[in-house]
Amino acid sequence: MRPWLVDRLVAGLVVGLVVGLVGVVGLGTLAAPASGSGPTTWFVRAGASSGDGSRAAPLGSLRAVERRSEAGDRIVVLPAARPLDGGIRLKPRQVLVGGWLTNTTTRLDGDGVRLADGAQVRGVRITETRRGAVYGFDVSGVTVVGNDISGQNSACVPGFLIPPFNAPTNLPGVGIPISHGLQNGWAAIQVDAERRRDVTAVIARNRIHDAECGDGIDVRFSGDARGSVVISGNDIRMLRQGSGFQSLLAIGVQARDTASVRATISGNVQADLGNADDPNLLTAGADSEGVFLNAVGPASLEAVVEENDYTNEEGIGGFSANGLEMVSMGKGARMHAVVRDSTFSGAPGDLIEHGALGTDAVMTMRLVRVVAERSTGFGHTVLLPFNNGDCVLAGSLGARNTVRLVVRRSVLRDCANNGLALGSNVVNGEGATSEVSADVRGSVITGNRGGNVGIRNFTSLDTLTFRMERTDLQRSRSLGSGVADFSAEDVGTTARHTIDIGGGRLGSAGENCLRGGLLAADVVRYRVSARRSWWGRPGGPGPLRTLVVQGSLDTRDALAAAPPAC
Repeated sequence: MRPWLVDRLVAGLVVGLVVGLVGVVGLGTLAAPASGSGPTTWFVRAGASSGDGSRAAPLGSLRAVERRSEAGDRIVVLPAARPLDGGIRLKPRQVLVGGWLTNTTTRLDGDGVRLADGAQVRGVRITETRRGAVYGFDVSGVTVVGNDISGQNSACVPGFLIPPFNAPTNLPGVGIPISHGLQNGWAAIQVDAERRRDVTAVIARNRIHDAECGDGIDVRFSGDARGSVVISGNDIRMLRQGSGFQSLLAIGVQARDTASVRATISGNVQADLGNADDPNLLTAGADSEGVFLNAVGPASLEAVVEENDYTNEEGIGGFSANGLEMVSMGKGARMHAVVRDSTFSGAPGDLIEHGALGTDAVMTMRLVRVVAERSTGFGHTVLLPFNNGDCVLAGSLGARNTVRLVVRRSVLRDCANNGLALGSNVVNGEGATSEVSADVRGSVITGNRGGNVGIRNFTSLDTLTFRMERTDLQRSRSLGSGVADFSAEDVGTTARHTIDIGGGRLGSAGENCLRGGLLAADVVRYRVSARRSWWGRPGGPGPLRTLVVQGSLDTRDALAAAPPAC
């Protein structure tokens, strides 16, 4: 992560709360205890005799330094052959730096460090804690930077809970109840808020790795909490889903009740999440997510995800392992995410999911310069419309939802099923989906085992809008849920629809490339304007290259030569 970007994010989201703290201490500044009325620097080392807390005579336990230190003091953990055990509860504005600690006891619920307002944890090695490494509840102005954390949540304490929901099927209106939700383990770094309306936190440049039962970084807002978090430059890898749990998150952000949270998630790495060799899990291989965004209505969540790098080169994890998942639940959630300059590759499930599982939600996602490629899943499972290995999946699974997707200058390629799947199947609540829309420009969606773009409605949908221009849709392998480079199928009822991939009412310039696998395009009960496109030859699609059932496909003004998008 480039330092200038971290500085910009911190300045933008926690103005005045962190900047003054950052200058308080550097890792290389290890002065003797201060005299007078100012803050004191305390030294502590595992195995030391109980001294006065100076560098020459450090204290010998975290308990001792916790008792003697005051708000605003600095605590330095000196190097030792073993960690300091028992955890530490920081006071407001305290700074904890350096050294090695753990908490194998039940004190502080097994957390290594308990945060207070304005507290900082910097450059500390934290291992094998009974619960979390660093935890804060209803705190503000906290900073957790540059730490090395492993083996968190050794007691497998439950943490982040994804609430109950109905998962969709490919049968109209039929869902699969997930009646107890999906339970995760406690995270290495976790911030919870219920009442505070000024929560800010910076979690940056930490290395979190090699844990059997714990998430990486989780943020949970509930009640009427308000605030913002910066999660930047963290490297999270080799986490496994404990046998008592059903989900694993590298980075999870959740808003519930009437809470509201803004998250900047920048420059992070997630790699090799899940269980490669444990057949006894409920979800064999682990339901692992690189970045998980969850609003439970009527809560709201806004997120910017940028310069993110998710990789799963070994294809470990269960069929529901995803690179980035944004889902709403409950009634009336509001979610907005911008994902830019990021790469997601190798997940067994869908690489990016954007789904309204509850009702009455408004959800928008904007993908800008995003690469989603090489999912390794089963491909089309026939029964399920999700986790078939789509590069990007967006849709509504509940009544009265509005789901909008924008794709700009992105690459969705070589996935196990569709490149981009867009759809609706109401299995939660009563009534129609309000709106599903997508706008795709200047992108490459090629070489996918299913269709490159697939639009499908299974139940009642009020409004469908789809616009695409100057996008390469060639070389679908057409062995999955789609049989064409582009397909649009209505097996339910759509009250109003406009599908413009060239020369239609939405003003698309066309210039898309459709050569086709088995087919270049198929349309069922929709009207599609596909003018000014390239069909692999002058004059439009050849014989048997398109399929239209009870709909229409306008291919007039076909291009005589391949446009720049090809």
